[in-house]
Amino acid sequence: MAVGTPFQSDPTRTPQSAGSTRKPFLLSLIVILAGVGAYFLLFRSSSPQPQRAHLSFGSLEQAYAPNIHLGNFKMQEATNFLNQDVKILQGDILNAGDTTVLAIDGTIEYRDGLDQIALRETRPLLPPSREGLKPGQIAHFELSFDRVPGSWNYVMPKVQISGLKLSSNKK
Repeated sequence: MAVGTPFQSDPTRTPQSAGSTRKPFLLSLIVILAGVGAYFLLFRSSSPQPQRAHLSFGSLEQAYAPNIHLGNFKMQEATNFLNQDVKILQGDILNAGDTTVLAIDGTIEYRDGLDQIALRETRPLLPPSREGLKPGQIAHFELSFDRVPGSWNYVMPKVQISGLKLSSNKK
């Protein structure tokens, strides 16, 4: 009695042609390539997203800027999901004037040991909104920085108002 091993081929089966084993592979490859192509067509735009324009800081905005008080600054450090150190700047904005402020941009400057600017970025402190910051109101902001240079002197960064959008009616 002959006992076959599981490694022997079945003599009753006819060998498949080489082309028939490639068909599922080629079909799978075509489906994957079509899916990748559809993703890029549907979800990736060919033109980059436009940067948000900085707010104006003309004579009217500059005259109102002393009514905007920034304070209660606090720095924290965290690690993001890419294991990078992130500096988080928090603070408060008080509108001490008589006009509603719809948006505020601030320029943040980190300095090095020689008191030179190590990093300067303009960011929205109060993002544009319809309601804005009414007179007497306080708003909180939080900004994350993942590219602060190692030369930073670990002194609280300087934050200045660099753009305002004021409501046309005083409230």
